[in-house]
Amino acid sequence: MTQLSRHGRLAKQYWETYRPQALEELGTPEEQQDHFVGLDMRVTERIGSLADQMLLDVPMRERAAVRAQARELVYDQDMFLPKEPGTEHREM
Repeated sequence: MTQLSRHGRLAKQYWETYRPQALEELGTPEEQQDHFVGLDMRVTERIGSLADQMLLDVPMRERAAVRAQARELVYDQDMFLPKEPGTEHREM
């Protein structure tokens, strides 16, 4: 079984906390794992691509902040999907 990076682990934790029905609809635990492995790979690639694009015009001393900003943008678009009703009060 493929290990998830921190992006995939965070996505899985988010879904377990805020999207339990959607998680269940993904199917068996193996199918769920496959989903998060794929999401992990896509998110990792998108963060790298977006950060590289954003870094073109940024001085060296500001690059860490740009990578963090790219990560947050991708998380918001690809991982932190709308919370299901009844889960808003949960914390992860």
